[in-house]
Amino acid sequence: MADAATAVQEQVLTTITTTQDATLKVLKGWTDTLASAPALSEYYVAPKIDSFYGFAEKLWATEKEFFVKLLEVATEAGKKIPDAAKKSAGAGAPK
Repeated sequence: MADAATAVQEQVLTTITTTQDATLKVLKGWTDTLASAPALSEYYVAPKIDSFYGFAEKLWATEKEFFVKLLEVATEAGKKIPDAAKKSAGAGAPK
């Protein structure tokens, strides 16, 4: 099972990397083409990338915490459900 999961993870990462490389190549070609365009306004300020990554890190941490708690609840439910099923099956059995 772990080998299949690892293979899928590697395939996803390879696909993402390939897509990122292609995107960068397209953008590079696009910016080279637009090099003759008039300069951007001196008032334009590029967004701070660090703030976007900070948000992404917080989002990831929140999602990770939620997923861990979700697995804990599911694990506890998985322990309780067989006992409850046995009790209900025993209650309906003929005497």
